[in-house]
Amino acid sequence: MVQERIQTWLDAQPGFPRAGDAEEYGFYIARCYPLIEDRKAFFQRHIQGAKVSSGYRIAARLAKTNQFRLVWTTNFDGLMPRALAETSVTPVEVGLDSTNRIVRTDRAGELCCVSLHGDYRYDALLNTDTELQHLESQLRQTLVDRSLSTPLVVLGYSGRDRSVMDALIDSYRRPGPGVLYWCGFGDGPPPDPVAALIATARKAGRTAFYVPGAAFDDVMRRLALATLTGGIREDVLTIIAQSGADQPAPAPFAVPAGPIAGIVKSTAFKLRCPVEAYSFKPSGMPEQGAWAWTRERIGDRRDLIAVPYRGRLWALGTLTSIHDVFGDPMIEMPVRVPIDVSELRHEDGAVTHLLVRALALAIASARGLPSEGPLLWDPGNSQHRRVENRSYKVHDAVLLFIRRAGRDTFLVLKPTVKIFAADGSAAPKEDEKFIKLGIFGYQHNDKFDATVERWRRVLFGVSTSFTCPAGEDTGFVFGIDRAPVSAAIVAAPGDAPLPGNADARSVQKGFKIREPNLLFSSKGSTGTVSDPHPVRGLVSNRPFDFSLTRSGMAHDVKLGVICPKPEANATAARLRMLEQPASPSDTERDYLLDFPGFTQAFGLPLVIPHEQDAAWRAPDEPSPDLTKERGTRFAATAVIQAIDELRSAQRVNVILIITPLRWVNWRSFETDTERFDLHDFVKAYCARKGIATQFVDEDTLTDPQTCRIRWWLSLALYAKSFRTPFVLQAAGTDTAYVGLGTSIDRHGAEGRKVVLGCSHIFNEQGQGLQYRLSKVENPSFDRRQRNAFLSRDDARRVGESIRQLFFEARNALPRRVVIHKRFEFRRDEREGLLEGLTGIAEIDMVEITVEDAFRYVNSKMNSGRLEVDRFPVARGTVIPIGDQEALLWVHGSAAAIRNNWRYYQGKRRIPAPLRIRRHAGSTDLQTLATEILGLSKMNWNTFDLYTQVPATLETSGQIARIGRLMENFGEASYDYRLLM
Repeated sequence: MVQERIQTWLDAQPGFPRAGDAEEYGFYIARCYPLIEDRKAFFQRHIQGAKVSSGYRIAARLAKTNQFRLVWTTNFDGLMPRALAETSVTPVEVGLDSTNRIVRTDRAGELCCVSLHGDYRYDALLNTDTELQHLESQLRQTLVDRSLSTPLVVLGYSGRDRSVMDALIDSYRRPGPGVLYWCGFGDGPPPDPVAALIATARKAGRTAFYVPGAAFDDVMRRLALATLTGGIREDVLTIIAQSGADQPAPAPFAVPAGPIAGIVKSTAFKLRCPVEAYSFKPSGMPEQGAWAWTRERIGDRRDLIAVPYRGRLWALGTLTSIHDVFGDPMIEMPVRVPIDVSELRHEDGAVTHLLVRALALAIASARGLPSEGPLLWDPGNSQHRRVENRSYKVHDAVLLFIRRAGRDTFLVLKPTVKIFAADGSAAPKEDEKFIKLGIFGYQHNDKFDATVERWRRVLFGVSTSFTCPAGEDTGFVFGIDRAPVSAAIVAAPGDAPLPGNADARSVQKGFKIREPNLLFSSKGSTGTVSDPHPVRGLVSNRPFDFSLTRSGMAHDVKLGVICPKPEANATAARLRMLEQPASPSDTERDYLLDFPGFTQAFGLPLVIPHEQDAAWRAPDEPSPDLTKERGTRFAATAVIQAIDELRSAQRVNVILIITPLRWVNWRSFETDTERFDLHDFVKAYCARKGIATQFVDEDTLTDPQTCRIRWWLSLALYAKSFRTPFVLQAAGTDTAYVGLGTSIDRHGAEGRKVVLGCSHIFNEQGQGLQYRLSKVENPSFDRRQRNAFLSRDDARRVGESIRQLFFEARNALPRRVVIHKRFEFRRDEREGLLEGLTGIAEIDMVEITVEDAFRYVNSKMNSGRLEVDRFPVARGTVIPIGDQEALLWVHGSAAAIRNNWRYYQGKRRIPAPLRIRRHAGSTDLQTLATEILGLSKMNWNTFDLYTQVPATLETSGQIARIGRLMENFGEASYDYRLLM
């Protein structure tokens, strides 16, 4: 980042302190503001707008009950006295010009607040290194004496002021009953001055603790809830509840007005489900394993569907079938109970499971089709396929989904195939995947539509009403609309409107978002140039941070290489090709431009070592006789040793790690107690040491798409050398984005199974700032234990860490924060995050998932008629499907690099939209969707036009996975490019 490049320059200046030096703050404040009055004015501008957080308000309540009687602070903000104004406690403010007040006798109803560095309102401030070396004698002696006899809790202080630390050392080197609790914000070890203080105290027989991960607001809440009772405790609970309660009620998602330019047709049909089901409790139903027990009891019966739900079984079928299967006596006899249709929002929930399988069974029975769960297939429509020497029979099939969107319920059809081996058994997963790719891999929009239409006629041709079980008068009836739902798309600028009533049958309405622009540096000046296309923008201009290259602060990218000896010659030759031009294949000319060589593309040379250079290392080889587990561990250790040797001999920007095909058996292993991945292990090790790495498989370097490989690898090397190739052209400012990701360690000990791979933070230009890893103390899980959710306290701590990270990165809090997550925000998470983000004016919480059911087909005008297009729905299409829900096509057809061409990334079948749900906030849909679309272009590890999900989620999941290996090491906050 630019900040890091500036710091590198500062570190090289004679007499300047290095980053992290104890004198850094005082040195730079003296250089920037040598006059005391200027310094006071600077701090006044930044402090007067400071708000009293919930932590300070709670601290005032603790002071009211005499939990503490003296506050020492190095801050200038006066927040503690301001918080006391809400209580009957009188603040006794002690500054550099009023030190005599420190000798007052402690009195009930008073709290002494000492400003060790002065109060900007009254005192001459202590900022510079010379000033910070001396503490006023009376204040110093009182600090020493009080610490001898009284417990001291330190919060939010790094220990960088020599005068304060000298006073504490003087106190804790002496015997005394005063206990020290030093609370650090991060999860890592204490800073050196703090570690030295604790060691001194313990050597003197004093009791001293270091408490990691303890933010001020969180500690105050925990102390208050642990110690306060009665009315004052209720007061604190009110403060906690109010701290995140200032969010305005959201308006429903809306579509801008305008003429209609297109129609997209879905594979969804409005559905009316049974309004009730049987509920009963059979004897012998286990508390654990109830699902498997239920499936085993029902077996292959086609007249009953049942699921465990809320401690009972819910079923659709006849009373006779229920008693046949589950017998008598029952603990609770079957009764009809209403079905809460809102339960269908849980797509993996028990009610959805019950209804979709009941519907599939009812349709299959009525149409004489075989079925398996929600899958139906046509036994009379098949083809034969071979995989190597294995033969398979492939039947046309359809998968049924039930989805709740807004106030409506839908049946969604998804064409697929059912594959049988020659002996009638199911095909192996790998062969099934290969066959499906051959059939559907390049299925165009119009062919997909024809397949859906055929299934529509098969399923709904005679009747669209189905009972469960078929032929029985149970009252469990499904009704389905015969026509699919379609959406009219409002014209974007430049789109031609459709004729008058073309959208008459459309029940949904949507709109399109323009392709977001990226910013680059111009070749001829220091200004910026925009282009929506990352490759074209770079070829026509320069990287966004080219000013660093132009100034000489970063004049090349030095590459280190870790490569096994047998592959060295071939690898060296192929790496040289990064400085040679290449042209894209004919199939990629709709997107790629000619690769001009790394130097020409990025404006600076790539320094590639030779085999005999110090920057090239060959790791030791695992023996072919080693087991998978031992071989993988050996390979990981060998790579790390080679990295350490390289780093000690040569300074490089990025280390390229070549993994040969011969090592395919040594890349990962999993046992009952452990999962180990070579890539993740090495990444975690290197991230802790600040080493940027790029893994490359041997077969990647031999890929025939040489132009693509050179572009992709060159971008990764440039970005991982902490350079910025391009950024988003932000529509607004003062907004920050956060991706939350969790990693569930299924092999971890109880209480250590979850790591929050948090809080990966992006600014309004899509630049990833730092991320933070935090352990989740009290997670809850979904039914299948696949997703972890935060408690209110955990979520509040995450919110506080987000605020801290923003402030560290930007020296100010943003006006608006947008949080992205892959699954729902539960109530405790919403409330906790709002509390932790106190002081942020606007907070949006947006759930983003890849929709596995809804599909739409695009249309176009041809000779005055609307017909199905061969290309899919356009990227940037948005369709609201509820007040707080919408579909967004991040993956879809886009403008090609050639005029009048269209480009569909990957060119594979029908794109799945993202389903976005707003759980908190009031930002309009157009803004939220534009932000997501823009962030999908900000993964610097690929030169694709976009990734399917925004970078906030693309990276947070990966960070969470690798972060499990890092939680016990050092400060848990890193530049995310170390894990790209």
